Order: sequence, then structure tokens, then C-alpha cells
Amino acid sequence: MPATDGARSRSSRATPVTLLAIAGALLAARVTLGIVEHVRPVERPDLVEWRDPGAGEAEARVHGKLVLYCFTDERSDPCRQLSREVFGDPMAATSINEHFIPVRVLDSKRAGGHNPPGVEALEARFGVKQLPTLVVVSPDGAHSQIQAGYGGALATRQFLSQATAMVMMPGRGFRMRIGGPPDSIGGGADSTIGR
Repeated sequence: MPATDGARSRSSRATPVTLLAIAGALLAARVTLGIVEHVRPVERPDLVEWRDPGAGEAEARVHGKLVLYCFTDERSDPCRQLSREVFGDPMAATSINEHFIPVRVLDSKRAGGHNPPGVEALEARFGVKQLPTLVVVSPDGAHSQIQAGYGGALATRQFLSQATAMVMMPGRGFRMRIGGPPDSIGGGADSTIGR
């Protein structure tokens, strides 16, 4: 019997070492995968049901819904990050599709091309100077809130929530800037949140 107990103790000592080696290898693989995902993020499909500007504006007037304009350039890293982190998130995309008429406005001028007159007019109307820019507009087009740039998924979700409230209650318009206090403005509600 003593020989059997000695054999058992040696095999039971080998089991924890083997398990620790496997756990170490799995941990190393996960760290490596995390680094690769950080350097080259996984692209998620955009789940938002985008419309063209003319069709989206008409649909918003008919249904009395807010318009969410997304001024974007598919070659821009911040634009792709917004698409991946917000528009590719199932919960955020569902909320956008339910509460807004989403309108994508592709800017080709910044990529070395030129924009059609309709895109130029929309960019001038909302003062778009940076991509991406999100604009929440009332169904009648009279009131809007603007977020210029991309400050992350959480900031974008907060903007969409606050912009919805501000556009629906236009008499309480304010301008927000990162790092500064809100200040009142006359006319329509216009908010800029930079990076």
C-alpha cells in the first residue's frame, strides 16, 4: 500500500502544475488578444437604419419624429470609432431607430473630393466644421442640438438623451462646452460638445 500512496501523491502534485501551466497559457493568450483588439479593433456592423437627407426630413415631418443627422467620413478614425462603438451597439442602435429618423450625411470633400450641393447646404446650415458631427433636429427643423467630434460612447449617449429633451423643450436651450459652464443663448437650442 505505501507504494500506491506515493504514486498518488506524485500524480496529484503534477496536476496543479499542469493546471497552472494551462491557466498561464490562457492568460497570455487573452492578454495578446486584448492588445491586438486595441491596436486593430474589431469592426462591428452598423445597426442603425439610415436614410438619405431628403427622405429622412420628409419622414420626420410626416411622423413628427426628431431627425438625427450624422455627418461622417468613412475614412476618418473617429467616424469609424463612433460607428463601431455606438451605431454597432445593439442597444444604442435600437434606441436611435425608435426615437429618431436617422440621416447619414457622407462628406467626401475632406477625402479630397467634392460634396454635392445638398451636403454643402446641410453642413452650412448646422455649421459643421468637424467630423463626425451629430445633430438632433425637431421635426419642423426649427430647433437643434449639435455634438461636434467624438468623445466616446458614453458622452454620445448622454448627448442624444439631453439633446432629445432640449429639442423637445426649445425654450430652455443652452450651449455646452467641455470644460466650461453652460451659457444661455437666444433662439434655437444649439449645443456643442467637443473632444
